[in-house]
Amino acid sequence: MGQIDEAKKILQDELDFPTYEYSHINRARLFKKLADIQYHNDEYDIARETIINAINHFRKSDSIELLTGAISRQASIELRTSNYQKGLDIVSAYHKNNKEKLNKKNLSSIYYFYGRAYDHLGDFQTALEYKLKGYQIITNLEVSDNKMASTLYGIADSYNKIGEHQQSYKKFQEALVLDRKTDNKQDIAHSLTKLSNQAYKIEMYDIGIQHAQEAIDVFGSIGNKRNVAWSTHNMALNYAGKGNLEKALSLEESNLSFLVHIVKDYHLKTSVWNHLGELNLAIDNPNKALNYAKQAFEIGELDTLKDRRQASLNIMHRAYSKMNDFENAYLVQNKLLELQSIAHKENYANRLAFLKNTIEAKEKEQKLVEKEQENLIISNALARQQNQQMVFIILFTVFISFTLIIYIKIRQRRVLEQQQGLHLNKLLEQRNQLFSQIAHDLSNPVTVASLHIEAMQHDIIECKPENLSKISEKLTDLNHLVKDLAGLAKLETANFTLTTKQTDLNKFVSDIHDELATQTTEQKLTVGSSEFNETFAQIDPFRVKQLIANLYSNAKKYTYKSGQIDVHFAACERYFKIIVQDSAPSVPKEHLGQIFDHLFRVPNMSNTETPGHGIGLSIVKQIVELHQGEINASESELGGLKIEVDLPLK
Repeated sequence: MGQIDEAKKILQDELDFPTYEYSHINRARLFKKLADIQYHNDEYDIARETIINAINHFRKSDSIELLTGAISRQASIELRTSNYQKGLDIVSAYHKNNKEKLNKKNLSSIYYFYGRAYDHLGDFQTALEYKLKGYQIITNLEVSDNKMASTLYGIADSYNKIGEHQQSYKKFQEALVLDRKTDNKQDIAHSLTKLSNQAYKIEMYDIGIQHAQEAIDVFGSIGNKRNVAWSTHNMALNYAGKGNLEKALSLEESNLSFLVHIVKDYHLKTSVWNHLGELNLAIDNPNKALNYAKQAFEIGELDTLKDRRQASLNIMHRAYSKMNDFENAYLVQNKLLELQSIAHKENYANRLAFLKNTIEAKEKEQKLVEKEQENLIISNALARQQNQQMVFIILFTVFISFTLIIYIKIRQRRVLEQQQGLHLNKLLEQRNQLFSQIAHDLSNPVTVASLHIEAMQHDIIECKPENLSKISEKLTDLNHLVKDLAGLAKLETANFTLTTKQTDLNKFVSDIHDELATQTTEQKLTVGSSEFNETFAQIDPFRVKQLIANLYSNAKKYTYKSGQIDVHFAACERYFKIIVQDSAPSVPKEHLGQIFDHLFRVPNMSNTETPGHGIGLSIVKQIVELHQGEINASESELGGLKIEVDLPLK
């Protein structure tokens, strides 16, 4: 979706403040995913540190497949930062040290990387051979569309580099079809950019412009400015191919304002500046062409951009010639010939070294096969001699093992039955206790109301409003108890879910303040809040209001009429905090851990006029747990009870 910063924040927060106790392999996955995002966002220095953390955890997890992927990412970072040989050395060393452990899928990833590395080193034929080897492996494996698309993309790129542009265009089309299936915008736009470039090379300029425009739209939608510049460059190439030099020049000049702020990215810079040089030569402006070609020639590393530097020297030579500066044209021509000679020698040396390594590898494989055959003959002879002894040992071992397994199974079953019995007895005891408490709390108001009604029926007391009012109070108390029990039961059902939404805390707290202010109370009520660092929270507003109402109601019931109640709100980096405290009487320390239990009431602690049922705080605890928050009870600074609730903001 292009929300790069949000994706990085989610992963970084989980790494800094883990919500689970992770194994090495899962923690490594978090680091790997973060490194991937940083890599695709061109944050190579920090991605290099992150992937090293992933590799360290993968090594401890002993997962060769995931470790291979992390090593490839580490080496890819070196390729992106022009450290081509270093990247190749990282994977080569890993390949050599783990050759026996690697499966076909791992090998396909390593071959694919070799292809990319040799591309950067200029040995394009070797690069294509490795990529085709990797592709041959994965066509016989069940791999994702994304993996297949990446492999086709690499093969298409190599066909481009050896001049097979029609074949390259075809492979990029196949990759794009798979990219659209996975709906990865970054990959879709990359394939479109490459199709635009290949269309230019096979002179399909209008189609190339269409591909470039679609790539610009997709990259723009995900905020990838660097690749928007690449797509704009390809569009300029196609317009130049059509002969619309003015439009091509305008597009490339629009890239300059972006390139000024980029420190490296030598490939993009040299491509744009060299093309600007070519365009200015075409419109007979050799001075500007010379200036752009010099800038392209001077940036980057001498060993990694030979083809671009040769193109720059070619433009400089033609510009000097147009300016009749034949002395400098001669010097530039000599420099160009020198670079071309070095490139030919290195390509030949690299190809020769590759063939030599291939021959050595084949010879080693042959020797290993011969050695294995010798060992097999010896092993068969020893096996025949020891066969009878081994059969007896195996049968005896199986008998002993079987006997032990049966004994262990029987013992485990007995222990499990004992544990289940104890647990069931405990549940029955808790259920009986709960039913007894509920029966007591239900019978009390019913009994009182019944006695009053019988007394009025037998004219023991008069049927007047004040007596009827007492009966009404008891029935109201009974109704509240039933509603509380029903609410608690609903919250504890397995399928109950919160209805959370992004809530403005300032407005939420203001509404709570207004609601509490309208309630009559004889205690002094204070409602306040600290300045919020975060102003929004993902909560269920209805349930949180119910939570606050229950805490406030509990404080009113168990605080002397002359006392004080304080309700306070705060929002820190990760939590929305609710603090309700009151004055005397307090809850004894030995009962603080029980006040959230069903139907629990502190002995000898209540306002005689407003007794509770021990349900309100149970409901509060359920709401907090459904929000995955925390609740704690302690002694209040005001002399009574203090309850603190922390609800996660997200």
